Amino acid sequence: MVPALSAIVNLFSKPGEKVMIQTPVYSEFYDVTEAWGREVVENQLVEKDGHWGVDFEDFEQKAKEVKIFLLCSPHNPLGIVWTKEELQRMADMCIANNVLLVSDEIHSDLIFHGKKHIPTATVSKEIAGKIISCISGTKTFNLAGLQASTTVFPDKETEDIFDRFWMNMDIQRNNTFSSAAMEAAFNEGEEWLEQLLVYLDGNFEYVRSFCEKNIPQIKVNVPDATYLMWLDCRELGMDNEGLRKFMIEEAGLGLNEGYTFGRSLTGFMRLNAACPRNILQQAMKQLKEAVDARK
Repeated sequence: MVPALSAIVNLFSKPGEKVMIQTPVYSEFYDVTEAWGREVVENQLVEKDGHWGVDFEDFEQKAKEVKIFLLCSPHNPLGIVWTKEELQRMADMCIANNVLLVSDEIHSDLIFHGKKHIPTATVSKEIAGKIISCISGTKTFNLAGLQASTTVFPDKETEDIFDRFWMNMDIQRNNTFSSAAMEAAFNEGEEWLEQLLVYLDGNFEYVRSFCEKNIPQIKVNVPDATYLMWLDCRELGMDNEGLRKFMIEEAGLGLNEGYTFGRSLTGFMRLNAACPRNILQQAMKQLKEAVDARK
């Protein structure tokens, strides 16, 4: 998926032009933009009482100056499942300002709590004709190493530009293993996925409950999508470098630093909950002991 996003930024914008992302967001959104000499414009998501959402006033202003908008839907790392109204509003602003909307929907099968993923291209016929959608089963079925994804274009002309880019490097073909694995996963993996979703939701609840009872200084964002948890560690009173060292050297945990998802942020971490529960139990035990030792 990341190579596809990188190619899209390269092919459909020029050096010096601007690309909008919604931070905190998957850190590669910064990378695929800046690697090609484009400027990142942040529409920072706003937090209220632990819930995050779009600053639409800011979005509307910044849509006037950018060439591409990279949407993360569902959102990584906040686990937001965007509503049809939210998607419609963002897409309409892109259309009004001739901004190419690119929707990364790689986590769209990992949805919880009665939410429903809405493919951005299905919101309206007008939006379907103005959007590039990026999808894959690699996150769902833990097959990312096979590098299999699908990019859906609004028209043949746009698709041809993209295809020609890969053909010129003679890497336009999927490997045999990835095609066979994706076919098997989607045709035969439903029961496995249903069990996975229940297990992951149990992992989320375990981390939330443990922190609430034992480490109240860390506020846990329980996601409605993905297998990733956003941890608000600001009450620990550390700067980003201090928090990074604390997690590694004192808690013995290798989490993702929050500032890589939003460069203006301080005091956040991202935890991957897609693991056996006993691993999470050990991790939470180590984290509690490290926090208690600082009291």
